[in-house]
Amino acid sequence: MKKTAILITALSLLLSSCATILNGKYQKIEMYTDYADEVLINDEKAIKKNGKYLFKRDLRPKQITIKTKDYKDENFVIMQHKKSPLHIISWIPFGITLVVPLYDRGNRSWNYDKEIEYTLKRHSIKNKKSDSKEIKINKISVDLEKQNIKYRNFNTYKGYILKRKNKVAKSSDSEEEIKIENTIFSIVLNNLLKDKGYIDTTRMVFKDSYLNNLLVNAKITEYTIHHIYSRFMNPRFGGMVYLDLSIDWEVLDYYEKPIYSMTTNSRSGEFAILEYYYKDDVVQNAIKDVMEISLIEFMNTEKVNFLMHDREEIVVEESFEEINIPKSDLHVSNLSQAIKSSLTVKSKNGFGSGFIISSDGYIITNYHVVSGSTDLKVILNDKSEHEVEVIRVSKIYDLALLKIEPNQLIPFKINKSKDIEIALEVYAIGTPTAEDLSQTLSRGIISGIREPENGSKLIQTDASINSGNSGGPLVNKDGLVLGVVSSKIKGFSIEGVAFGIPAYEILDKLNINIK
Repeated sequence: MKKTAILITALSLLLSSCATILNGKYQKIEMYTDYADEVLINDEKAIKKNGKYLFKRDLRPKQITIKTKDYKDENFVIMQHKKSPLHIISWIPFGITLVVPLYDRGNRSWNYDKEIEYTLKRHSIKNKKSDSKEIKINKISVDLEKQNIKYRNFNTYKGYILKRKNKVAKSSDSEEEIKIENTIFSIVLNNLLKDKGYIDTTRMVFKDSYLNNLLVNAKITEYTIHHIYSRFMNPRFGGMVYLDLSIDWEVLDYYEKPIYSMTTNSRSGEFAILEYYYKDDVVQNAIKDVMEISLIEFMNTEKVNFLMHDREEIVVEESFEEINIPKSDLHVSNLSQAIKSSLTVKSKNGFGSGFIISSDGYIITNYHVVSGSTDLKVILNDKSEHEVEVIRVSKIYDLALLKIEPNQLIPFKINKSKDIEIALEVYAIGTPTAEDLSQTLSRGIISGIREPENGSKLIQTDASINSGNSGGPLVNKDGLVLGVVSSKIKGFSIEGVAFGIPAYEILDKLNINIK
C-alpha cells in the first residue's frame, strides 16, 4: 500500500507539470521571410531549424526585425499567449488526488502561434536621382488638441491579437501624460532625406536654388500610443508599443510658396518592452519608425513624385526692359540713416525687409518676400503704413522692385563695384522673427564669395540673419549697400552661414539704370 501511494503521488506530480516538462525550451515557428536579407530576434540573428525559426519559451516578448535591402526595417512583436495543450494532462491528477494543478504555470507551459500571420506594408524610399530636386524639411510643428493625444492600453497580448483580427477586445484610455518634443521629429526626417541624398545644406543655396529645390512643412495633428501588456496588466512580463500618427504635409517652392498639401495616417511597427517597466526609449524607437513611414508614404505619392521632377512652370530665363530711376543728390552716409531708410514689407502671408533706393519711392527686396502675397504694405521706420506696387520680380535671382509714393526718406547708394573685400565688416538691417523687431541691426564680416551654378555670385557673411531679414540691405559702416540679404543655411548645429546677393547684381538682373 505504501509503495502504491508513493507511486500515485509521483505520477500526480509528473502529470501536474506535464507541459513544463514535455514542452521544449524552444518552439519552432513558421515565418515567411524569403525576401529578407536578415532576421533578428531581440537584436540577435535568428536561428532556423528544418526551415522554421526557433523562439525561446521564456515569457518575454520577442522583437522581430526584418532587414531587406532598399527597404525600411520591419518591426513586430510576438508573445507566448496560448496555453500548451499538454496543460490539459495536468488535470488528470485532479481525479486521483483532488488537488487542482497549480504547479504547471512555468515558461514552457505557454506557446506562441505556430505561424506568424502578420502582413506588413513594406516601405521603401529610393535614393535621389540626378534629375530630382533637392528636398528639405522646412518646419515641423506639433498642433495637438488634448483630445488628439491618446494613450491606449490593451490588458493582454491575447486581447490585442483579437483586435487585430477584427474581433472584440477590451482596451482602455489612460490619463498618463505623453511628452512630445519637436526636435526628434526634425532629426528623424532630415536624417532620412540626407541618407537618401535628397538634402545637401550647401546645395540648397548654390545649385540653382529656385529651379532645383523644394521645401516641406509637417504638422502633427493626431498622436496615439498603444501599450500592450504581455499578461494581465502585469509589467513584470514586459509588453510592447506601437504608434498611430496623423501628419498634415505641405510642399513649398524654394521661396516658401505653398504648392501642394496632403495628410498621412501612418502606423509604426511594434516594439517590445523587455524590462519590467514601461520604457521611454521604446517609444522613441516607435516615433522614429512612424515618422520615417509617414515621410516615405508622403514622398511616394504620385503628386509629390511629379513635383520632384516637374520643370514646366519654372522660369528658366528672364528679360526686362530698362527702367530709369533718377539719381539722388543725397544718400545714406551712416548707420543711423541706414536704419531709418530700411523698412518692413508686410503681407497676409508674413513679412520681410526692404530698403529705399530712390527719392521717388523705389524699393528693393527679395522675390520670395512678395511671392504669392496679397495686400502688400510697407511699414517705415516711423511705423507708418503705405500701399505698395510690385514693379517687377526676378524669380531666378530672388529679387523684386517695388514702389511707394515719394517720401522724405534718404535713399541708399548701391555699390556697383564687383570687387568685394573678404573680412570687411558689414551690417545687416531688417525685421528678424517678429514685426516688433523692425530695423534691427546686426554686425558681421564678409566670410567669402560663393558662386552658385546659375552663374551669379553670393556674399557669405556671419552676421546674424533670421526669418524676416530677407530683402534687407547688407551695408558697410558708411551705409553703402553691398548686397541684399537672401538666405541662410539651416540645419542642426549650423550658425553664422548667411548669404546676400551682391549689390551690383541688383541693377543688372532687374535692368535698372540709376542716372
